[in-house]
Amino acid sequence: MFVFLLAFAVFVMFTVIADGDIEEILSSATDGGNESVKVFKNYIVTENDFQNYEPETIATVEKSEFIAPENKQIFISVFDAVTDEVSTEDLEEYLCGVVFSEMPSSFEIEALKAQAVAARSFCVYKMLYSAAEIRKFHKGADICNDYKHCKDYISFEAACEKYGRDYINPLWEKIKRAVGETTGEIIAYESEPAVAVFHAMSGKGTESAANVWGNSIPYLISVPSDEENYKSEIKNYITENRFTADDFKSVLTSNGFSGFSVDSAEFSKSPQLWVSKVRLNSSNRVDTVDICGKSFTGVKLREIFSLRSTDFTLEYDGKSKEFVFTVTGYGHGVGMSQYGANLMAKDGKNYIDILLWYYTGVEIVPAYRFF
Repeated sequence: MFVFLLAFAVFVMFTVIADGDIEEILSSATDGGNESVKVFKNYIVTENDFQNYEPETIATVEKSEFIAPENKQIFISVFDAVTDEVSTEDLEEYLCGVVFSEMPSSFEIEALKAQAVAARSFCVYKMLYSAAEIRKFHKGADICNDYKHCKDYISFEAACEKYGRDYINPLWEKIKRAVGETTGEIIAYESEPAVAVFHAMSGKGTESAANVWGNSIPYLISVPSDEENYKSEIKNYITENRFTADDFKSVLTSNGFSGFSVDSAEFSKSPQLWVSKVRLNSSNRVDTVDICGKSFTGVKLREIFSLRSTDFTLEYDGKSKEFVFTVTGYGHGVGMSQYGANLMAKDGKNYIDILLWYYTGVEIVPAYRFF
C-alpha cells in the first residue's frame, strides 16, 4: 500500500500546466490587430524589483458576490483527448477533477483553494478568448483534458475506478471544499480574466513570461519563492541529467541544428571545450548557452534535453566523461509555484495572499461578470 500511495502522490504531484498551448496564447497577444485578446492590450510594463518585492493587498469581499445568479450558471465544453468526444460540464464540478489532477490532495487547504481559483481563471480565459485554431484542435470545445496541451483532468468515477473509492472519497471531499469555498472566483488584471499559469516548484523565485515566451505580461513577472529554504523536504527538488559526449552531440544534431554534423570541426575539439559560456537572465535562470560557438536558449535546451526547468547548470565531468545538467525546480517557472503556495499556506497565509503574491497587481472578481 505504501508503494502505491507513493506512486500515486508522485503521479499527481508533478503534473504541470503544459507549455505548448500557453506559448500559443501568449504569442497571439502581440498579433497585430487581434482585438479578441483584450487582456493583453495597452499594457505598460514596469521593471520588477526582485529583491524588494512586496505583495499587494486587496479588500475583503463578500462571498455572496461570487455566486452567479441562477440564469448565469457557467458551463464549459471539454474535448476528451482519449475518447475523441466533446461534453458540456458545469464549471465548478469540472474544476474538482482539474484540481485533483493538478495539485496533491495532501497540500494545505489554502494552497488547494489558490489552485482552484487559478484553474478557474485559466478556464474562463480559454472560454472567452481561445483562438480559432485552438478551438479547431479541440473540435470546437473550450478546453481539452490533455495536460500537455491544456489541463489535466480526471472524473470522480474514473479516479475511484483507478485508485479505489475508499481512498478517493476523503481526498475528493477536500478538493470539493477548496473549489466550493472559492465558488465563482477568478483572477483578473485591469478588469479582464488573467492567464493564471502555474508550475510545480520554483526554487528561489518564479520566472517572467517574457523570459519564457517572449511577451511581457505585467502580472506574470518574477517574484521570490521560498522553496530553496525547504529543499531537503521537497522530493526531486534538484535533479541531474547526464549525457555522454556522443549522446550530447546526438541530441543537438538530431534536433536539426545546422553546423552540428557528426563530422563538424567544432565537435573535433575536446568535449570540455564545447560549452564556453552560460548567461543568466533577470530571474537567475539560464538565458543562453554557447556550445561549439553557437548560442542556444535555456528554453530550447530544456526542451531538447528533457530538463525539468531552465534553472540549471551545465558542466563537463572529466572523470565520468559526461555532460551534467544540474536542475533546480520543475516547470516553466511562470505564475504560481504549487510548492511555494503550499509553504505559504503552512506559514498561515490564505489563498488570496498566495494569489496576490504570485500574480502581480491582480484582483479577485466574480467569473459570471464575463458571461
